[in-house]
Amino acid sequence: MRPQPQLLPANRRQISPRRPVRSRLAGNFGDEKPPRRERHPERFSVPGAPIPETGIYEVIHDNGHRGPHEAVLHRGDLFPECDTCRTKVRFRLIRNAPYIFDDEDFAPE
Repeated sequence: MRPQPQLLPANRRQISPRRPVRSRLAGNFGDEKPPRRERHPERFSVPGAPIPETGIYEVIHDNGHRGPHEAVLHRGDLFPECDTCRTKVRFRLIRNAPYIFDDEDFAPE
């Protein structure tokens, strides 16, 4: 005989006993913790500072004269100034993306 579902107040849905709630995306990791997504810290860089990693950066302008946008910046260069907001522009690394010619298979000889 099947057990009756537990009834909850009207604003809550019924929970069926014996049936664990599982997310399709959660995965089955047993006693292990699920793998962590790599996340870049919420660190903002300023114009004139050296670019620490080649990658895709979010560019955030001051006073909303332009919405945020993405740009590829190369390690070793300096973060540039904006022609409008000058040194008040900020850069945040979204993800690193190595420059193709820094790869040993593609480096110029």
